Amino acid sequence: MGYKHNTVSVYVDVDINDVLDELDDQDFIDILEGRGYTVSKGPDAEGFEREDWQFLLDMIDRQPEHWFTRRVRDKVAEARNGQGR
Repeated sequence: MGYKHNTVSVYVDVDINDVLDELDDQDFIDILEGRGYTVSKGPDAEGFEREDWQFLLDMIDRQPEHWFTRRVRDKVAEARNGQGR
């Protein structure tokens, strides 16, 4: 005698506010950090402003060109361009 397989589908409406109300800040931080994000408190927590990044770029540009300085310059430029958006 064979087994009979039944499939049951269930649809549920969830109010996202009910879910969010159950989570605290640390839950959100854990979720984001688990996905590879860095969480800091406040918009200026990183400390660098656009002008600081530009200063670093200018310093790197004064160095002899090398694959390493190009790589670091690309990273600093990317960080600078992410500021103030």
